Amino acid sequence: MKLPYALDLSGKVAVVTGAAGVLCSDFSRALAKCGAKVALLDINESVAKEIADGINRDGGRAVAIKTNCLDKASLEAAKAVVDREFGPCDILINGAGGNNPRATTYDETFSEETLSDPDKQSFFSI
Repeated sequence: MKLPYALDLSGKVAVVTGAAGVLCSDFSRALAKCGAKVALLDINESVAKEIADGINRDGGRAVAIKTNCLDKASLEAAKAVVDREFGPCDILINGAGGNNPRATTYDETFSEETLSDPDKQSFFSI
């Protein structure tokens, strides 16, 4: 993968949800090329593991974690693995669920009003 520019993300921890997908797998590889330690969270563990293995073979540091981003216990378990393996998250890319209506929010920005409107679903409703 050729990056148009490179950032120094050495020492940073990146968590990517939906990491087995087309876009987020490339995001994960790019973050690793820039020096970040990358946690690849996805419900499809085998594909996430293939991507993590490739990152590790290329000299990066990555771990695949089977995660259902619609399940709080699964997210908490993933966080525990990230904390144990790499430390606290510095960079978060929420790429999971773009094709799942239960994981789709109505607004692109957050507002207090969204929390109190029962007809709207926000990231915090998931």
